[in-house]
Amino acid sequence: MTGPATPKRRGAPPALDGPVEPRGKRQWASLYGSSLLAARRNPDFSELERFCFFIGYARSGHTLVATLLNAHPDVVISHELDALRFVKHGFGRSQLFSLLLQRDQQFGDNGRNWSGYQYEVPDQFQGRFEHLRVIGDKRARSAVLQIAQEPRLLDRVRRVVKVPISVIHVTRNPFDNIATEARRHKMSLSEATAWYEQICRAVSVARPLLDPSELVDVRYEDFAGDAGPSLAALCGFLGLETQPSYLEACAGIVWSSPNRTRDAVAWSDRERKGVERLIETYDVLGSYTFDD
Repeated sequence: MTGPATPKRRGAPPALDGPVEPRGKRQWASLYGSSLLAARRNPDFSELERFCFFIGYARSGHTLVATLLNAHPDVVISHELDALRFVKHGFGRSQLFSLLLQRDQQFGDNGRNWSGYQYEVPDQFQGRFEHLRVIGDKRARSAVLQIAQEPRLLDRVRRVVKVPISVIHVTRNPFDNIATEARRHKMSLSEATAWYEQICRAVSVARPLLDPSELVDVRYEDFAGDAGPSLAALCGFLGLETQPSYLEACAGIVWSSPNRTRDAVAWSDRERKGVERLIETYDVLGSYTFDD
């Protein structure tokens, strides 16, 4: 089932104040202390089975995929906490998980609005849970760049969370990623392609560091084309069962076809060939073409 063309765009939504960005030792120390206190008030996380995070490219549909998972009764996926950075700064297991819960609550309090869209799944479990079996974070670009810069960070994450990790790599047609980034940041297509290749290189560093059981590849176009089966398969990767009502509610907020932002910009032959070269170089990009 695919529903209306959502996530819904709203005029002047209440803004979430961006990702959590502590600056300086004083702010980090303050957040460290407050997260210790919060950890005492939160669940003991005894039912937790997996820690989930995303790696990949901006504008690839990570927010949508994370939203659908976050609507599951046994899952909390926070929005843009940048969890790996907190691990690097020495935050412990309960502190990290408490921050993830707080971040999700903050996002909900702001209406789950992001980049001009609203990410709400009606009558499901965003902002609450029944049995917290999967917890995680969605900030794919930052996560993969940190891993590529410091590969040992993955082992540190494993030690801190003390449950298996599950990493989701979402791809979207690179022509759309690059066109969207060029438009949003007022850069040339060649500059946006160079930006995109930086992430491709980081992904190619991170993937071999993960056990095959820890990594799943997801095509955004599969979610847009038939969200129910794709979401059920992703939940299966996370060890979760799904109910028809959950899958139907999630499918109901998904675009029936992805937005082809590549058609909104003028490509030179050189610019198109530059993207085609990337697709040929990096196997994880599959067989995307401009005309898909």
